[in-house]
Amino acid sequence: MARARMTAWLPVFGVVLAASAAAQTERVDVDELKAQLDAGAEVLLIDVREDYEVESGSIPGSIHIPVGELEARMPDIPKDVRLVFF
Repeated sequence: MARARMTAWLPVFGVVLAASAAAQTERVDVDELKAQLDAGAEVLLIDVREDYEVESGSIPGSIHIPVGELEARMPDIPKDVRLVFF
């Protein structure tokens, strides 16, 4: 996963929602997330937008799970890594 390419997309998305393995939820500013990624933070980026929205572009390395499918797909998502939803 190319971090430089990934973080180049972040300003497009504004504020993102992050969740830790401890089920804590927080809002993360794009600049803060970029700094964390640049520092080597291990996160799983999940794009929850609809298909037509993703067609315009997404963060390279992210996975796409439309928000309407998210609850059903949660068992498939790793629990041992910080999750970032955008």
